[in-house]
Amino acid sequence: MTSHTRLLLPLALLFAATATGCKVEVKEPAAARVDCGTPGPHGVDCQVVRTGGPGAFEACWDLEISCQNNGVMTGASCHQVADGVPSGTQNMPVASFRNTEACDVPTSGQVRNLKITPRG
Repeated sequence: MTSHTRLLLPLALLFAATATGCKVEVKEPAAARVDCGTPGPHGVDCQVVRTGGPGAFEACWDLEISCQNNGVMTGASCHQVADGVPSGTQNMPVASFRNTEACDVPTSGQVRNLKITPRG
C-alpha cells in the first residue's frame, strides 16, 4: 500500500460512514489549568478551571512554594470536576505541605506535574 493510499483510505471510510447516516463523533479530551492563590494561615486555595473538553475529570498537581529565605515547601492535591461544571476550588491546608519549617515567608508558587484524568 502506498503512502497516498494509506492517507486516502481513512478519509474514504469516514466519508462513507457519514454519507450512510452513521454518526461520527470526535470528543475533545478534558483539559484544565490550576491557579493557586496566596498562602495564608489556612493554606492555599487553588482554582481548577476547565479549558477544554466535556465530561467529568480529576485534576492532580504539585505546588512548589518558594520562600524569601530561598527555602521551598511542596504539597500535592487533587480535585474532581463534574461534567458541565466550569471550575472548582480545592484548599491545600498548611499541614499538607512538606518542608514548611524551611520557609520563612512565602513569595511565589508554581503548579507542577498537572495531570488530567477523565472520570466517568
